[in-house]
Amino acid sequence: MSNLGLVLSGGGARGAYQVGVLSAVAELCRELSIDNPFQIYTGVSAGAINACALTAHPGSFVEACESLRGIWRHLESPDIFVSDTISLTGVAMHWLMDLSSGGMKSTPGKSLLNTAPLRALIEKNCHFENIQKKIDAGVIQALGISALDFHTSSTVTFIQGRTEIPLWERVRRQATRSPITADHIMASAAIPVLFPPIAVNSRYYGDGSIRNFSPCGPAIYMGADRLLAIGVRRKQDICFTTHEVSPTEMPSVARVASVLLHAIMSDGIEFDIERIERINLALGKIHHSERKHLNVRHVDALWISPSEDFSKLAAETAQELPKMIRYLLRGLGSLEESAELSSFLLFEKAYVQKLIEIGHADGLRARDELTRLLTGQKMKDPPAEAQLQN
Repeated sequence: MSNLGLVLSGGGARGAYQVGVLSAVAELCRELSIDNPFQIYTGVSAGAINACALTAHPGSFVEACESLRGIWRHLESPDIFVSDTISLTGVAMHWLMDLSSGGMKSTPGKSLLNTAPLRALIEKNCHFENIQKKIDAGVIQALGISALDFHTSSTVTFIQGRTEIPLWERVRRQATRSPITADHIMASAAIPVLFPPIAVNSRYYGDGSIRNFSPCGPAIYMGADRLLAIGVRRKQDICFTTHEVSPTEMPSVARVASVLLHAIMSDGIEFDIERIERINLALGKIHHSERKHLNVRHVDALWISPSEDFSKLAAETAQELPKMIRYLLRGLGSLEESAELSSFLLFEKAYVQKLIEIGHADGLRARDELTRLLTGQKMKDPPAEAQLQN
């Protein structure tokens, strides 16, 4: 029996897009009478939050998607981080004192934002005991959550699943068994500088999107031979540009920070899908009797990514950010130049709802491909020109 894996990448508030796509998948599952289509779930950052919410829900995948969409639709910034004037002013003063103390202080600032509300939200909506119940009942096989170990600079995937699920160790990538808790989710979602690093078993971790060169890898290592990967960046984003900023002007701190954040949090799904397609094409040229001697296998993969530019949408709705966040961003440059930063922090109803709608529409556009994937039919081969490029 083939295993279908779900791969959810990260991106802060951009994770709302995944909820929209998942809603479309749930609608299709309802039509096809499929209660639980995925056996393996993996996620990083916001994708880790979504993956955990789905697997920790006591009901079916369809019911879990409805619950997840309800949570995101009512989100506001105070549900994710502390953004009142007193708290943010205190953080700013703390950082100013740290910079001026020359390292003499023993407790330097850990992050710009306090994410205690996010932890409370996760603990309220994720009933972690249900993950093991679903594994024991055979509803799912495993959940994998990835985060960056700040000590080793390696991506660690925490796995809760069936005992026969193998562990792995690759270059800067490894897996370990652990019951998933709020600490793992918070660690995977700890956007560098913005959110504080999180301790898991006495080691500190940060956002799982950092240096995540193979986001599809964990699902494949855990046994998935079919994949649905949901990204949060447009496929056309080959080159990164900031909207409405002259290329001849000296870049502001906001512009530099946006470029760095874009690079650090880059969505590696595109490269993984390309590798999978190349391997599939190569395997197609090898006789079936010889494939059993190889350490790779054919994997059917469907990648759904945004049809619109979220940074542009963030620039258009940046005024919805909390007042103090807008004030701090303007201190770095214009809100247009901070669009990339804003797209991660805009946990506001107008922006979130727009991303959910885009995701839902993109999911419906992929209806035929999703049907083939969910029902185990052979996926279409990539276009001839893509094969030539590969």
